[in-house]
Amino acid sequence: MRSMIADFIARRWNLSPRTFRVDVERLHGGLESSVALVRISAARKHPRLPAQFVIKQLPAGFEREADVYDTLWHNLAHPPAVRVLGQQTSEGITYLYLEDAQPCASWPWSDVARAAAVCRELARFHDSRELPHGRFAWDYETELARSADATLSVAEYARDPEGKRYWRRLGDLRRVVGALPAIRARLLSGVTTIIHGDMHPGNVILRDGGEDAKVVLIDWARARVGSPLEDIGSWLHSLGCWEPRARRCHDTLMRAYLYARVVPPAFDADLRREYWLASVSNGLSGAIRYHLGVLSDATTSGPARFDSQRALIAWTRVVRRAAALVNTSRQRCT
Repeated sequence: MRSMIADFIARRWNLSPRTFRVDVERLHGGLESSVALVRISAARKHPRLPAQFVIKQLPAGFEREADVYDTLWHNLAHPPAVRVLGQQTSEGITYLYLEDAQPCASWPWSDVARAAAVCRELARFHDSRELPHGRFAWDYETELARSADATLSVAEYARDPEGKRYWRRLGDLRRVVGALPAIRARLLSGVTTIIHGDMHPGNVILRDGGEDAKVVLIDWARARVGSPLEDIGSWLHSLGCWEPRARRCHDTLMRAYLYARVVPPAFDADLRREYWLASVSNGLSGAIRYHLGVLSDATTSGPARFDSQRALIAWTRVVRRAAALVNTSRQRCT
């Protein structure tokens, strides 16, 4: 890979391979695609050559992310995304060369104002009308249904050394998995838009801390047409899981999002119900199964195990609330 990267740099910035050196460092994250940081040491300063950039390896079936970036930058004046430096395909694998966005702080989210800036950026993105929906086509519903079934299967068999299930409320989980087609039909019958699809702190970079903070989103592999509540629900849930201040200010952050929409939806009981249904959809798309897998792995470190236990407590609450809504809906029908 190092020689391929060097060839790209030489072509992109018209340099001789003998005038620079490349160092590649594998990065954490990228569950479906490999991600690495590329550092460039040049013999002489080049006015446009970056000191480093990111390369993302997209295996077959995930190359649509390259099209997503292309669509964002061709249709939006200021997309909330990193710039694409180039891409190439080799032996069926697409390599995406991306700008390396540096955050203003390693964890800026204890500041509620900064978390609210992300909510407002999401609102602006959701209100974009320039993006062609056809370019974001993806059979996500089939993918989600498979993921939900796999999640239930893992929850049934994942047990601690004493033989107890890591997921204790199995009835609630069965209920929401069984009701998933109805949940999705209800969500998609409302307002839909282009969504990022994987909103959590690991995919959000804040470039400065002022009132006009520049919000950059990375990892657009799950971008699609969906309910905007899937995005804001994912952001607020994941942020609240790790940041106590954000959890206490949940409704404040939700209002920051709603009031930034061109037509602000009412923050009423109906919206709260839709919010919980969107949130449980997010959990069934892989998050719950991931944390169960971490706990089931005997080689998992203590800190990682603690984090996944904490995350599952938060997801248990989401599933419990959604299961209660499913029960209420069935009772009304009978």
